[in-house]
Amino acid sequence: MPISSKINRGILSLPGATAASKATAERLLKTDEESHHCYFRPAGLHNHLSHHVLTAYDLGAPASLLEAIYDKEAKIQRPIDLNENGVVPEGTPNPGDINDENWVKWLGNAKAYQALVAFFSGKISDMGARKAVEQYFFSSAPNENGAHMLTRLCNGALHPFIQVGFGLEFDLEIEVAAGLAQAAVHGVNDDQIHPSLERFIDANIVLNAELPHKGRQPRTGSSILYLLRQIYDSPELVPVLPYEPDALLSKRRRDLGATRLAELHRILGQFDPGDTHEALAGRVEELIFAVTLLTFGSGKPNRKPRLDFFLMHLLTSSLFLPSYLKYFPSIKHQKALFRRYLQEWGEVLMLRGRPRIDATLVMSYTDNPIPPSRPPPLAHPESLAANGRNPWPAMIEDALHAPDSHTLKSLRALLYGATRYGTLAKGEIIGAWGPDGKETHPGISQVDGSIFVRAAGVLMDILGWVTHGQQPGNWDRSALGWDDAWKLEDREL
Repeated sequence: MPISSKINRGILSLPGATAASKATAERLLKTDEESHHCYFRPAGLHNHLSHHVLTAYDLGAPASLLEAIYDKEAKIQRPIDLNENGVVPEGTPNPGDINDENWVKWLGNAKAYQALVAFFSGKISDMGARKAVEQYFFSSAPNENGAHMLTRLCNGALHPFIQVGFGLEFDLEIEVAAGLAQAAVHGVNDDQIHPSLERFIDANIVLNAELPHKGRQPRTGSSILYLLRQIYDSPELVPVLPYEPDALLSKRRRDLGATRLAELHRILGQFDPGDTHEALAGRVEELIFAVTLLTFGSGKPNRKPRLDFFLMHLLTSSLFLPSYLKYFPSIKHQKALFRRYLQEWGEVLMLRGRPRIDATLVMSYTDNPIPPSRPPPLAHPESLAANGRNPWPAMIEDALHAPDSHTLKSLRALLYGATRYGTLAKGEIIGAWGPDGKETHPGISQVDGSIFVRAAGVLMDILGWVTHGQQPGNWDRSALGWDDAWKLEDREL
């Protein structure tokens, strides 16, 4: 039986969706998943078409805009069967060739993507999406003997995690099948630490849990901001030198070496997600604040903001944590997922040169961003004064037309943060204070829920208010944690 391509409500589900836009989105998504490979280039660059369509749909895009998004991005995709000039690459399995006995054989092989989509689609048809994801990411066998499916889920700059996350959020079976297949074709590194599916406990966790704390703290273990503080303070985690501005992620990862990775995992080993749904919900909040601070607070005072392309993926992926928690009520599975996600979070941080957050810098940005041009005066001119209107509608409407899907996905993540945590006051974010009663980071106690709208304003200013005459901007790929990355003058960007 074919699996479903029907869309349910997204996590925000803003007004604007209609029967026409829903039908259009479902048709485009089905065509994309049936026609296109998960890599639009052999080098492993990911197909974001479905991400863009679903994000725009959740934010109220009309059918005509969804069609325009699809038409533009479909042009650069590769066919799912990798057929080039009538020739299928040697060693490519056909749909139906992959089964329960041999599926592990095809892990890490991008040529098997189409056949893996067929395999996982069959599993979803037989057992449903929830059980299929539980079986292939959270049960023991798919995480043993080199399979490591949970590790693969968060590899590739978290793209498989995002792909599955969209499927879970919208209850979209074809998206889940594509995400399972995408995770399967990603590789694993020999030195990766694979999370245990068993109960996690550590002497440091017990010690930290017994210490008196100031302010809001996680229910068990160290806060993520306190773990970040330890990463910054560790002499073993000094960024690799010399700085290479054009190094690929694969080389940066090799250059980390065993010593740095061991130290990173020692620090992250203090992380205990918790044993209750309330505790895990708190961890989602922590991660969303942490990735927002890293993406928008790792700049330099009196310099043009720069937004790191890979830190941004931490931001956009964090939006799916609530959907994973909702879909999989097992505390054991949720804890395993959090540990794996945090490992990837830490490794991305190191691959970008250990950029340091500047909480004061983030809070210096305006909390009422406006487009570069204003409309004529309204019936109530005072609404045009500073802080006189809600800045979100203008940002959403403009970002819907941004050519890069990452701009819209980032704005949606920030909008969720503002919706969920926007009313938190200064000093109320989890982990602002360490076990010693001091701020975990300078100025962090002054951060409040307005960080999300401040960050959104920076996003729009850097990536461009494209419906207000600005050219689209660019993400930064220089790896901002290295001081030498800042030797480039702002006018050269």
